Amino acid sequence: MKRTGFVLLMMALLCCMPAQAQLGGLINKGKKAVDKAKEAKEKVDEEIKKANGDVDFYYMDAHRGFYRARTKQIVFDDLHKEGKRSGKNVVYTIEKNGDVTFDDGRKVGEVLDGGIVNCHATAPYLTLAANGDVMMDGEAIGHIGDDGNVTLEGMSIGKAQGIDKQVAAYIYFGILFDKQGIATARAKIIEEKQRLEQERKQAEEARLKAAQEAEAKRKAESANQPKSSNQASGKKSNNSSTKKVQEWTIEKNGSRGYVDANGVVYNSSHKKIGQLPKGSGDIKDGSGSTIGRISGGDIYVRGNKVCTVTSGGSISVPGSNATVAEVHAGGRIDMKQNSKTLGYCDARPYEWAAAIIFCDIFRF
Repeated sequence: MKRTGFVLLMMALLCCMPAQAQLGGLINKGKKAVDKAKEAKEKVDEEIKKANGDVDFYYMDAHRGFYRARTKQIVFDDLHKEGKRSGKNVVYTIEKNGDVTFDDGRKVGEVLDGGIVNCHATAPYLTLAANGDVMMDGEAIGHIGDDGNVTLEGMSIGKAQGIDKQVAAYIYFGILFDKQGIATARAKIIEEKQRLEQERKQAEEARLKAAQEAEAKRKAESANQPKSSNQASGKKSNNSSTKKVQEWTIEKNGSRGYVDANGVVYNSSHKKIGQLPKGSGDIKDGSGSTIGRISGGDIYVRGNKVCTVTSGGSISVPGSNATVAEVHAGGRIDMKQNSKTLGYCDARPYEWAAAIIFCDIFRF
């Protein structure tokens, strides 16, 4: 009886297996069909996007919308919460005469020749300069780079690559911000920069203090040691006549190091990692191998010219005389386009600072 029950159970299972296999096949086919339909839709959407000239823009790292070049519309991800357009995207349109109209038909601004942008019932509100600077009330408060990077007081606030710079100026400084918002944001950025600069100075002062204390301790220990026969006879040792070489601090990407007046480069543990030439000559790594060269303001890395440094600290790259970075007072090296600080090194000549920070030849 038991055996009969077992046989019946096995027969039932064998009968079910083909149906289950068919069901699994149907599910897989369904999934593939959905995936293909999704891919087809994405391709269609991409083609529509290209045809309309749609370009995305971001605030910080968040997607905020796109600019449709074909119709000159700024379409935000934000949706209307009430009214006739409830549930629809917020849209601004730049008319042929330069007027900017909201999606309810109201004129809310102007984008005019000469980089002029008017909005918030203020004219002139801002002007986009030829170099990408955003001018407001007589000063540059932001910048829009050729790569679409948008900065406020030197800090990146968004990306609008491929969007007309004047339109980008209107989006970021006329819609996402008004004058009061810009003033508040600038104050916070300046405060943060000052805080970081103060921390840097305090760290440098602490380093100098520690170095002075270590030197004082070394001298005290040396004074308490018994005099050698040479010292007893009035002869000076070679070490006692050695003067301490001036050093400058290197700071880049959170790393620290040093370079002294002889061009010797050290890491944070004061281990030698390189040698810079006095004047024109080879740049060497810690083992003495040549890794670059300085020649009359030009810096070469492994045979390739990477930049030129002027006597005033301006840095340019091959193919253009335009300044791409500058060595400022205190050894701060900033990119010209977006004011991004690359690092600090107050060494002289400026070629040393450029080789260490801009070229990053010693990999800080």
